[in-house]
Amino acid sequence: RHLGSMRARALCRAPHRPPWLRAKSFSSLVMADERCPALLHVDSFTRVAFAGNPAAVCLLDAPADATWMGAVAANQNLSETAFMWPTGASEVEGLEGEPARGETFELRWFTPSVEVDLCGHATLAAAHALFSAPGGRESPLLRFGTRSGELVAALRGEGCIELEFPASPPRPLLDGVGPTRGEVALALGLPVDKVVVVGASDDLLVALPDAGAVAALAPDLHAVSRWPYRGLIVTAAGSGSEADFVSRFFGPAVGIPEDPVTGSAHCTLAPYWSGVLGKSTMLAQQLSQRGGELEVEVGGEEEEGASARVWIRGHAVTTLAGELLIPPPRTVPVVSRLC
Repeated sequence: RHLGSMRARALCRAPHRPPWLRAKSFSSLVMADERCPALLHVDSFTRVAFAGNPAAVCLLDAPADATWMGAVAANQNLSETAFMWPTGASEVEGLEGEPARGETFELRWFTPSVEVDLCGHATLAAAHALFSAPGGRESPLLRFGTRSGELVAALRGEGCIELEFPASPPRPLLDGVGPTRGEVALALGLPVDKVVVVGASDDLLVALPDAGAVAALAPDLHAVSRWPYRGLIVTAAGSGSEADFVSRFFGPAVGIPEDPVTGSAHCTLAPYWSGVLGKSTMLAQQLSQRGGELEVEVGGEEEEGASARVWIRGHAVTTLAGELLIPPPRTVPVVSRLC
């Protein structure tokens, strides 16, 4: 009995530390129990915990079956779960535009119901997980192969992470495609003269008169889910010095009633507001209940008068780290377009 009580006290003083806390390398991180991968929850586009947009990050040592990844994402029940595995090292553009070595990973994103082609906040979460791992990284650059092509993440000062994405400026709507202005106004519960349908990329972009109208919005999500878009972006100019513009994102068609902070939507928002405001670098706020802050910059070689690239910058906080006890079955083809 005495030995048992001593052991119990020792266990209380030194609880089991998950592999995330013990790991010194990516390999040891994902191989804690043969094939049980590390799993983290990360709040993106925030400097404090329990704000911004939470994403799960699953660190694998090899490709995994898409059905298994979808099941894990559904079980996490967050707006996005990122899955990644290492593919080596290669030369990428450095922080000052010079060639530099960067680690490369395959990266895929799943909502609770579908796989998606691009997700900003889960990419930030994945980069944060790697940059903040014990032992650090050999390079401040990460290169991700994804279904949307190559994405690069760079570690900036004070823990800020910069993501480079392709710009997706809104295009004018074609006649007979998507909702009319009246149908949009009805779904938003607003007078028609208060709604400007800007255009669409993967998402429908709608501008409102002011930030207050965006914050107060309660759209008909059933109506929004029937439109032929990934989601609905609602935006307005910022109301003060804290933001150049504000937005909210609704994606009921992909299982996300409202996304707390949507990095990929800013691939559309940034070029739109750059044209309106005449600025290349802007501060943005997403006015969801959790809220989030981003810095965006547009540039690169222009295509048809629009900027070709969007840089999105933000912070992230890890709130949970452990291991997934159900390992993936081994499969599988690689689907990225790594250059």
